[in-house]
Amino acid sequence: MFRQLLFVEWARLTRRALLWLALAAVVLYAAYSHQHYYTSNTAQLRNGDLAMPGFSFDLATPLDHALLVIQPLLIIITAVLAGSDYSQRTNLHWLMRVSRPTSLLAKFALLALVTVLTYALTLGIGGGIGWYFKNYIFQNFSLENVNWAATAAAPFYMSLVTLPYLAFALLITIATRSTFAGIVIGLGYTQFMEILLTGLFYGAGWAQWLMRNLYFSATYLLNSIGNRVVETPARLLEPSPAFAVAVVYTALFLALAIRLYNRQDVGG
Repeated sequence: MFRQLLFVEWARLTRRALLWLALAAVVLYAAYSHQHYYTSNTAQLRNGDLAMPGFSFDLATPLDHALLVIQPLLIIITAVLAGSDYSQRTNLHWLMRVSRPTSLLAKFALLALVTVLTYALTLGIGGGIGWYFKNYIFQNFSLENVNWAATAAAPFYMSLVTLPYLAFALLITIATRSTFAGIVIGLGYTQFMEILLTGLFYGAGWAQWLMRNLYFSATYLLNSIGNRVVETPARLLEPSPAFAVAVVYTALFLALAIRLYNRQDVGG
């Protein structure tokens, strides 16, 4: 039944314009921001004042910059996916066939899948832009020093440090039974409060546990795409502990969301 519910949720989500508009925004942002590097530095790259970056740069850089656009869009999608059950009363239909935890976990599994696909798309766009400029503009394309195993892993571990945000947005939407509240509180925290906290308490020991800093910890692992090891700053957790903390946050938010959902009168 879980698999069937997952397919139904996938069908519901893919019929929404929101998903395709969000993916289009990700593509446009990744493509424009990455091609801007080449167009704004064309002269320096041609005369050698600026070294031509390797193909690993094209794969890793869009992922490094993806937080700005992917995080808020996924929070909105999460709130809409969960909140529409209350406004459309679709949860009444499914809860006659599956348990409440199964219903929520199917939604979250779908959101996790969309997250991985979005990061994979971002990686592909960066690679495509880099290939075009290096092959057709600079005639300097090479696959040297690209670690393909690290490349394949990147969308997964970047998704892992994004999932706490989705679980948080899911929790807020369930608690308030409102798509609007899920979006406003989710974006209010991530786009204002968390940025304010990381700025005001930059370097503070406890700040390394903030979800935003867990994400930044993971970005240092992107250097492995180019077979490079860059030391994580002392103000951040190492990538492996950051992944473990992200899993704990995700599990905690999901557990709270399931607990609240179990106690709700969804017929009211």
